[in-house]
Amino acid sequence: MTLIYNYLYKEIILLTAAIIGVLTFLLVAVSMFKVLPTLLHTDLPLWLAAKLMFLGVPLTLTLTIPAGLLAAVMIVFGRMSSDRELLALKAAGIGLAPVVAPVIFMAIGLSFLDYWLVAYVVPECQKEFNGMKHEIVINNPMALLSPEEVVDKIPGWKIYFAKKEGTELDDVILWQLDSSNRLTSSIRASRATIDLDLEHQQLLLKLVNGRQEQYPRDGDAMKAHPGGHGEQMVEAVSLNSFYEKVQRKLAWMTLPEIEDVIYEMQTAPTGEQASPYLTELQARISFSITAFTFIVVGVPLAIQTQRRETSFGIIITFLIVLLYYVLGAVGRGLKGHAGLYPELIIWTPNILFQAIGFYLFYRANRK
Repeated sequence: MTLIYNYLYKEIILLTAAIIGVLTFLLVAVSMFKVLPTLLHTDLPLWLAAKLMFLGVPLTLTLTIPAGLLAAVMIVFGRMSSDRELLALKAAGIGLAPVVAPVIFMAIGLSFLDYWLVAYVVPECQKEFNGMKHEIVINNPMALLSPEEVVDKIPGWKIYFAKKEGTELDDVILWQLDSSNRLTSSIRASRATIDLDLEHQQLLLKLVNGRQEQYPRDGDAMKAHPGGHGEQMVEAVSLNSFYEKVQRKLAWMTLPEIEDVIYEMQTAPTGEQASPYLTELQARISFSITAFTFIVVGVPLAIQTQRRETSFGIIITFLIVLLYYVLGAVGRGLKGHAGLYPELIIWTPNILFQAIGFYLFYRANRK
């Protein structure tokens, strides 16, 4: 059995590591493309952009670790079943359980790693990620502004301009909105210069050849009437919302912090719904055992299909992962509906897949 275990561990560990590495690299590269506009249009240091990117790696690993293990198992056991190696082992008196045991232990170990990531590491990384974005906006508000795009990140304003050189903007259009996001006025200018007023927490736009239009309360652009105009106009854009302290969000809370909030709600009711916190708590625990669930369903499925093609294993892996996370997303989507018990529904993917997996194990063991 030692020879068999060495073979399985070598094949599955190497293949799992390779697949996790490739998937993680691809997903991180996609996130990098989201950072590129900020890099291209601001003076943001490269190391800071790289740090922002790598803070997303732990969250990516919670997805790629179970998927990588499942793909490796589908490929290795599919090939062993197709080559009749499992049949030869059975003829030698070695059952399916001893052969699968190393992979099960590996899946349990990776599930503990996933639990550590989702319970502690991912929330802290997401909190730091958002905190860094907050600091970037405070110290470099020009990071908010990208040419030839409608900038809607500043509450109460939408800004468009054709070109940016330093603090100079060309062909500028400002739209001011009320608290209900209805259009109240617009300003067009051939050029604008931006100054940061830290004392009053605002951007000062010095507009050249500005023309203003006012809109009625219903926001109907057809009823606009002329407002002020002039060769030199100054418009103040408030950045107060970006200088406020970053509020606590559920995604930034570690598992012990969520448990503390739930306990406080039970001991001193505040009227806030506990369902989102209960659902998040159960979701993190449930999804931390994804690697184990994938192995339970993946090993017997690979044996039953008896296909050695790598492409087949990848396709089956993709379908299993897609279905699993779609079912999980349904449970998370119901977190605001306490009467439907979303904290229990969130366990549906694990219960369903493990039930199917144990049934397939039973059938494969009888053959």
